[in-house]
Amino acid sequence: MTKRMWSGWWRGLAAAVLGLALLVPAGRAWADDKVTLTDGRVITGEITREVEGYVWIKVTAGGIHREEMLRPDQIKSIERDAPPAATAGEPASKPEPKARPGSGTPRAAVITLGESGDKDMVGIYMTAETIRRAVPQLESDGVTVLVLRIKSGGGALLEIQRLSDMIELELKPKFRTVAWIDSAISAAAMTAHALNEIYFTSQGNYGACTGWSGALQAVKGRGLEEVLYMMEKISARGGHHPAIMRAMQISADTEEFKALGVSGAPGALSATVNPDGTVSWFADTTSGEFVLNPKGGVNILTFNAAEAEKFKFSRGTADTLDQLARLMGFTELEWVGEKAPGVIWPVSKAEKMQMEFRDKTFRDQTAVQSYWVAYQSAIAVARQQQDRNERGRFVGKARQELNRIKSMMKNNPNLVLFVLNMLPKQYEEWLEEQEKILKELMR
Repeated sequence: MTKRMWSGWWRGLAAAVLGLALLVPAGRAWADDKVTLTDGRVITGEITREVEGYVWIKVTAGGIHREEMLRPDQIKSIERDAPPAATAGEPASKPEPKARPGSGTPRAAVITLGESGDKDMVGIYMTAETIRRAVPQLESDGVTVLVLRIKSGGGALLEIQRLSDMIELELKPKFRTVAWIDSAISAAAMTAHALNEIYFTSQGNYGACTGWSGALQAVKGRGLEEVLYMMEKISARGGHHPAIMRAMQISADTEEFKALGVSGAPGALSATVNPDGTVSWFADTTSGEFVLNPKGGVNILTFNAAEAEKFKFSRGTADTLDQLARLMGFTELEWVGEKAPGVIWPVSKAEKMQMEFRDKTFRDQTAVQSYWVAYQSAIAVARQQQDRNERGRFVGKARQELNRIKSMMKNNPNLVLFVLNMLPKQYEEWLEEQEKILKELMR
């Protein structure tokens, strides 16, 4: 079985199978648009989208492309170049997200990634595929603002790149996508890091992105090096200084860092809040006015809501939808969905899909042992029946249990690995073998 590696408190696949290739859209000629900000800075790149005064501009730095969202209150003026020519087979411009006919009010939806209790693990209860299934429903509901409410204590490193690609390539082009952090530890923080616009709840926390494998052995050497590289790329997607995530991943203590067997500097971090409100970050403890890592005897960075806001990592703290909407710059938002007990936002159809997915996954994880035992037992009894009709009855029971296993894996393909300990190809081969066994029993 492939060695597993987990981020934070969980085990997961070895970093060697993470698939670190960064997916980017097909290239095209860039426009030379210029946006002058109220603080005097000038951002040059390609304006890709504008919604209600918000501007998305694609910029490049060090050969890395990223898209940055600017609020109306940040923009002083815009100088536009001619629209770039489209490449073959590509539309000349991206269509704006569908709005509700006859309404000038933007439509917003909250979908949750993880929840309290036992349903918060990245890779099991938070997956790229589940979010992907909800996108057509969000578009059908005319949603233009998508809030990802994150509550998770960590999970599998394997899923981080998939989630990052989903956010960058499928959500950002369609919606103004923001994170609302209730708790994002380890793999959950690494997932949210692809987002440019992050808000916290007052109890929100974010960080502690250490990795573990096997029997809680810290990820070291090449495996850790690959994860650090992956998160540098994801930091660029979210427009975050790479030293922030590095401080969340590796120790600021020199001796502890040496034991990790990776290149570069330890995870020390300091920052200075400049007079114009911007923040300068430093990968040491001497250059910045404030030392963030190490701090209080802890050598791995975790932000609380106050720190995240002070150092402009978050754009503010909100505990209600009204507070969140104001921080996002809206005087009015139409939240899609229906009221539900114990939920402070309307539950949209897309959000209901996430909830039902988590509920079914939890039921299946709880019952999978009984599915497996019942299947094997039915096969064993069928093999001992001389009467074809009686044998057929137990083959039918076996097929019923096999269908439950198949339904479980269809709902959450990641369970093929995490529950059955199989890779997808092995699972397909196993299913084929079981079908052969069931057919042979009916001869």
